[in-house]
Amino acid sequence: MKTRPPKKIPTQARAKAKRDAILRGAVKLLLEEGPAAVTTTSISQAAGVPVGSVYQYFEDKDDILFNLYHTAYNEVESKVLDALAATPEGQSFAHTLGHLNRTFWLAAREHPTFRALTRWANSQRSLWEVTPGLDSSLAALVVKTLKISAISLPDARREVMLRTMVTTISILVDQAIEEDNEAEADALISEIARLLGTYVS
Repeated sequence: MKTRPPKKIPTQARAKAKRDAILRGAVKLLLEEGPAAVTTTSISQAAGVPVGSVYQYFEDKDDILFNLYHTAYNEVESKVLDALAATPEGQSFAHTLGHLNRTFWLAAREHPTFRALTRWANSQRSLWEVTPGLDSSLAALVVKTLKISAISLPDARREVMLRTMVTTISILVDQAIEEDNEAEADALISEIARLLGTYVS
């Protein structure tokens, strides 16, 4: 999913502080009461700003939640990218992918808003719309993982194979994040790695 272009980008410190207060107010509501409690009115009250100020910086409550979702996703993804950068070349694709998926799962579970925001974002779009494409950061991560493992996809099938892997990871890791039982989540993550490791071998 792509974020909407910002309605108004604050340049002065006071305006930035107001926009940040709006986002903090939305996070507070999200953590205490869930996405359904997030409205422009409740956000303005939680942030201590007039409702008109909310609309200066955001189109509506969905715009605010999407901004929070993308921020949370980027924070989780940065931990995966750090893990990828520290991965030595030559490891098997299944091993590397399993490690990266576990890193993502742990970071997502530790993040205060990631799970609630992901549930909300997924409920707003069809499966087709929420599945990352070949221009996504997830696709780039899969390509880097293949490179670390010295795996070259056949040219004739490269695009469809990447699409298959990205879709599989996106859907099944989302399911693992929903698992409260760590052993069951880990089993699913291991299975994803085995499945795709066999697929590219």
